Amino acid sequence: MLYAHVEDGVVTYRGTLPKTWGNTSGLNLSEGNDDYLKTLGWLPYVEVPVEIGVDETSDGEDTVITETEVTSTAKKRAMTAAEKTDRTNSEALQEIIRLEEFETPRRIAEALPDDSGGSVDGRAWFKANRGKIAVERAKLA
Repeated sequence: MLYAHVEDGVVTYRGTLPKTWGNTSGLNLSEGNDDYLKTLGWLPYVEVPVEIGVDETSDGEDTVITETEVTSTAKKRAMTAAEKTDRTNSEALQEIIRLEEFETPRRIAEALPDDSGGSVDGRAWFKANRGKIAVERAKLA
């Protein structure tokens, strides 16, 4: 069970009960004894999640403290155009990294001499695309 510690109307901790808190030890053994815990400022804590859609992002939470519990409700909002662009750029960068890790070694191997596992087609492809590869690598720098 989760609990929140409330001091002067402010949540100072949330999570499972710690073994010690201030001058109190064995606090975790009091789980379920909400009346006792309330005297020490501990209330049951409830997290209410929200489902994030494709073009949405987390936007903090609303926390409500009552006499009997603390409830934090996650909030969401629509992504800004800049956030969508950043996400797209990040996905593109991940694909470039994937290609660098998997495709480039294969293509280089194909560009080796025939007796080292290469091929005429592989060398031709590498030679034809060397400039494009340099341009794309420069973009990453």
